[in-house]
Amino acid sequence: MLTTLILTLLPAALPQAEVRYAEIAVEKTSIRSFYDKKAATVLEVDKGFPVQVVAELVPWSKVRVPGGFDVWVHQDYVEFEAGRGTITSNRVRIRPLPSTSSQSHALGHFSKGDEVIRLGVEGDWVKVRYKESVGAWIETKDLVFTERELSQWQRLWSDMADLRIAVPLPEEPIVEEGETDSSSEAETDSSEEVASEQASSSDSSSSSAGQSSSSESSSSESSSSRAANAAAKPKAWTPFSAAQVAIKPEENRALADKQLKILADAVTKSNDNWDRDRLDNLEMVYGNVIWHSTDRKQIDLARTSLTKVDGLRRFYLAVLASDARRAEAAGDKVRAVALQDQRAREMKPRLPEGGGTAVEVGWVEYHPKVSAHIPFKVVRGPREIPMHSYDGHQQLRDFVNHEIVVRGTWREDKSVVGERVLAITELRVLPARRK
Repeated sequence: MLTTLILTLLPAALPQAEVRYAEIAVEKTSIRSFYDKKAATVLEVDKGFPVQVVAELVPWSKVRVPGGFDVWVHQDYVEFEAGRGTITSNRVRIRPLPSTSSQSHALGHFSKGDEVIRLGVEGDWVKVRYKESVGAWIETKDLVFTERELSQWQRLWSDMADLRIAVPLPEEPIVEEGETDSSSEAETDSSEEVASEQASSSDSSSSSAGQSSSSESSSSESSSSRAANAAAKPKAWTPFSAAQVAIKPEENRALADKQLKILADAVTKSNDNWDRDRLDNLEMVYGNVIWHSTDRKQIDLARTSLTKVDGLRRFYLAVLASDARRAEAAGDKVRAVALQDQRAREMKPRLPEGGGTAVEVGWVEYHPKVSAHIPFKVVRGPREIPMHSYDGHQQLRDFVNHEIVVRGTWREDKSVVGERVLAITELRVLPARRK
């Protein structure tokens, strides 16, 4: 009888074929380390967040999440290099908290050789991102099992995993007392290095950059002014050209990655450092790398960089939305409307006057209720771009819920108000993303 009772209390794992997708049905809820409301929170999720249900114990469901959970491991059982770690022993507990207390109920075990990404450190404990195979618990009432095709769920999962990409925390350099903090100078050097690699000759720019660098590293500069300089706008840069990328896609992708890091560092320090022109230009680079390259590794690297572009854009859009809400709460309706308008503009591609060509990467969606004449859109991140095969060569219905790279020209269409349409000339389906 005792055995029967124990078996009744054990969670019922679902067969692989019956593993179900669901999404969060409430505005905000917690995924916990154990099926108990007092258990430690592993991840807080918002409405619409996709999960995969792998086991059930009424009234709880065990779920996996896109990108995996952020968990803790004791430093004695992991070795790191450049922020990426390897577990050194078998059956090392996966902890939701940096402790061995009863509140830190293990989610499972690491195996020797498992790879993790370091996110933070607290005492003897290291916070890491682990693979998606680990599950945690959520109340089933907070889930909705929406009916979607498997390809749609896979696309939602892939998009969310991209948004949750973990950035490794490198070893922090130890700065002895009295030493100069050269972090802002290093950032300046990298910006100048990228610009010099891009430009074949720019004597006047180099002279200007040299003067600026000399000014920033002046010995009389105080620590407060160094902090201000750290938040200054990135230095002048040389835009990439599509023709240049087509000839040397790998080289230009690497240079673009350096520019993207410089821009991202600056924007996260101060929203005033936002540079729409630069981000659009970098987006063009990655799109053209994907279009022109035949090297799968380069294609995957460019896709990852586009995800970072989308993440930076989402960050800026979130800041605009927050500023607009604060302005409205303060009674400044004029500023609130201006910020909302600016946010709406940022969500649309900036098109050249009179048309122009473009390469876009994204997922194909079908919205006949929005526009019966132009029902297809290519969607990536916060942007949705209407597209149409005016010559009828592309049967876009065949590509719905597939990720594509598409080349075309911008065209005005009376059936789409306030937007131009990407008239497709060529289209290619991208290979499935590697997990």
